[in-house]
Amino acid sequence: ALDLRIQSLHENKKFNAAGNKKQGLIVCATLVDKVPNLAGLARTAEIFAAETLVLPNTLVKKQDDFKSISASANDWIDMEECKEENLLVWLHKKKAEGYTIVGLEQTSSSKCLTRFNFPDKVVLLLGKEKEGIPVEFLSAVDQCIEIPQLGIIRSLNVHVSGALTIWEYTSQMMKRSRK
Repeated sequence: ALDLRIQSLHENKKFNAAGNKKQGLIVCATLVDKVPNLAGLARTAEIFAAETLVLPNTLVKKQDDFKSISASANDWIDMEECKEENLLVWLHKKKAEGYTIVGLEQTSSSKCLTRFNFPDKVVLLLGKEKEGIPVEFLSAVDQCIEIPQLGIIRSLNVHVSGALTIWEYTSQMMKRSRK
């Protein structure tokens, strides 16, 4: 009976397999190509009940290293595929659906993560491992945010950056729901 309940909740796209309401957060990792980063993002996105994780290729879910690092998150989070060549159209589609596109990128107009108030429906666009978000996609971004850094090195690993941002979004949503 419990298995049927879990399956029924998972099939209802508003709830995750644990029975918790999914957040209005889509994590877009289309530009990420390293399997350990994609797997870590899958695990983080599942833990914090993201709506969907967008991958450059959903076949990555079948790879042993992905399965190992994601700790079975691939069984519990909705994943969709969007190739880089389709990303701009996909971002505009999500905007039309009412999502705010937030790019995690250091730009001259980026807002500090700790000072940014996330709207309820967000697509978090993550950049490439070394280059960040290419300029052609920045045009579709509503706001860039950056994580404050106090050291000499100017960037974090994309999975770490994504995890910190997913947590900040989650924290803000949890505070709102308490009011």
